[in-house]
Amino acid sequence: MFEQDLGKTKDKDNKTLIIIAVVFCFLLSVTGVLLYKSFLSHPKTPPPPGLAGALKAGNTDYDSYLKQVVITNQEAFYSANALGGNVITAKGRIQNLGNRMLKGLEIRLVAYDMENKVLAQRLVAVVPNFSSQLLANGTLPVEISMGNAPDEAFVKEIKLEVTGMIF
Repeated sequence: MFEQDLGKTKDKDNKTLIIIAVVFCFLLSVTGVLLYKSFLSHPKTPPPPGLAGALKAGNTDYDSYLKQVVITNQEAFYSANALGGNVITAKGRIQNLGNRMLKGLEIRLVAYDMENKVLAQRLVAVVPNFSSQLLANGTLPVEISMGNAPDEAFVKEIKLEVTGMIF
């Protein structure tokens, strides 16, 4: 006599909830993809070459102390790598003639042409460890290699130069 349609309305409510949940998940995933792509679209800037936080030319501490840091016994030689390219290897001794301990140095291996213009260079961060700190009046051996070096006939001079330091 009394018929009840309770089951049918319950099915309709479940279908409505499922549709709403699917649409919500779709919108959430689209939003996530858009956010992800927006972060990827900005190219990451590479860190600057050399030693982070080093004092450079123009800083008064650097300019005044640079006279106290010298690279002696410099020698450079050419060799060939496995692919037949030129490699420059330079060796020297960093001497700290001043009264401050150096926690880090930025050294540049540079090849100059006949007109004293830079043909090629490589920037290297030298961070002395505990056993070889560059104390006041101390020395530290250094060896730097540079691949893809210019032809030896075009090179007038190869030097190691201090370009930055951390006290």
